[in-house]
Amino acid sequence: MAKFAQYCVIYRDEFGGSHEWEKRQEHLGELFKDDSSVEFAIGEGNNRKNYKHRVYHLVANPNIIVMRFANDKDLPIEKDFEQSTTKTEPSCFIILDNRDSMRSMAIQNRREAFSSPSQVAKILSSKLSDLLYSKYCYSVSISPDYYPEDLFKLWSICQQNAAAVRFGVPSDLPDDVMSKIEELKKRGKDYFDDSLMQPILTMAYEAKKANYNQSITVTPEEKKTALFVDKTSAYMRNLLSLSAAIDEPVELITSDGASFKCFVDTESENVDKIVNREFDATMLELLFNTKKKDGEDVTVEDRANIEERIVEFVNGMQHESKDEKKIA
Repeated sequence: MAKFAQYCVIYRDEFGGSHEWEKRQEHLGELFKDDSSVEFAIGEGNNRKNYKHRVYHLVANPNIIVMRFANDKDLPIEKDFEQSTTKTEPSCFIILDNRDSMRSMAIQNRREAFSSPSQVAKILSSKLSDLLYSKYCYSVSISPDYYPEDLFKLWSICQQNAAAVRFGVPSDLPDDVMSKIEELKKRGKDYFDDSLMQPILTMAYEAKKANYNQSITVTPEEKKTALFVDKTSAYMRNLLSLSAAIDEPVELITSDGASFKCFVDTESENVDKIVNREFDATMLELLFNTKKKDGEDVTVEDRANIEERIVEFVNGMQHESKDEKKIA
């Protein structure tokens, strides 16, 4: 599974004089119409660099767009004991939800292609803003979505509507979990506890061996009652401690179906954590190919199944954006 950082598109009209502001999403969609609609070239002269890209619009909903975005690099190699370089063009995937009122964008975190998703967002926003401003007098920014800063603060605010708390357990658990929890306990906070950690970790490791995804969902025993903030039970304290130790967010689910992901411990390094999600990048590869790795054809049914998964993915990261229209 590949990791995707979650971003949002925000339209900015600094002067209140933009042309056809109400059609801004149509304008953005036009820039992703096909592979040649935009040349993502940055810089001038010898410093000019063109980022090749390919575009795929979902048949089920053409306003959901998958883009393959490449970065040509000089890769150092050694051949016959001589140092030289060779050209390589590693790429990452971008998924844009440009449906009506949607603003979400997911950028694959693939270091072989780009140092970080923020580098990709910067390239995209720079070029798209230039084009949109020259035509319609408004610009865009592509900004990351951050996890809420404090689980307990949000939980307290949603106290009457909290329905469940879900703890994710990644398949790549670090070996030093117990030592990290010992460090957490030294902070003196009353919700760090390892009294039940060994059986929890045993279950997690067994799930990994069997190739299962594991998550633990905590709900109140009585239906239709709120899940109140709980730092007292050993069960809850151990789950909170594990999430803090492995630096994974906890998902708070409310009775109306809303979902919020927060980090347990609000030390400064957690304040700017970008929301990350996972998706199978090999599926996205098939959208741009006619053959699978085993040589079989990519069928219409294959593409329909992949598109269904993509729709589920973008539905899970819907972003309510507040565009900035200023009247001069």
